[in-house]
Amino acid sequence: MKKILMISIGFLLTAGSVNAQTALDKKAETVMEGGIKADVTFLNFQKTGAPRAVSTLTPGCTPGGFMNIWFNDWVGIRPELNLNFKQTVLGWSDNGGQFRSFGVEIPIYVVGRIKVFGTHHLFLGIGPYTEFICHAKWSIGDRKVDLLEIHSGDEPMIQDTQSGFGAILGYEFGAGISIDISYKICCYNILQPNTSQGVSLYPQTISLGLAYKLGKK
Repeated sequence: MKKILMISIGFLLTAGSVNAQTALDKKAETVMEGGIKADVTFLNFQKTGAPRAVSTLTPGCTPGGFMNIWFNDWVGIRPELNLNFKQTVLGWSDNGGQFRSFGVEIPIYVVGRIKVFGTHHLFLGIGPYTEFICHAKWSIGDRKVDLLEIHSGDEPMIQDTQSGFGAILGYEFGAGISIDISYKICCYNILQPNTSQGVSLYPQTISLGLAYKLGKK
């Protein structure tokens, strides 16, 4: 956990540094800029093999940081580092439980943008993401299950990494403030083979975010 926090702090400091050093350089062919962001993230699961299972979109929070690397005025890449605090109602139609998790997520979007209203921009990105799950628990009734603890078969109940694809749509105002909406879905079943019993769970999230570029003049 200490290593993850150091990486996160380093990412945010680097984002602010490169933004201050290069984003204002009008002659640079590649412009880098970075900042901080905060999202409200809604989680639920796509399911197969469990017709009575329910999973309700439930809000959590996602603070983080981002870097925009623009190769020209229209195309670039946008890596992010996010700390996900997520939750959802997960169970059956007559007996729901609470799923909560904490993880470190790294999406990398290929982004295009167009200028609108002077200094404002509209941007759209798609790309892969990976999330490293540090904590995951499921509570139903009086039962609390640590999903990353080894229970049987020498494996935890869920995988501690999730990978898939995402998309982001945003609007950047001239003052360096931007708003965005993003969607991500895991591309494989996160349940381990020894616990799945024919059931598949695919996490998906919808996030509404507010971001600010550090060093913006």
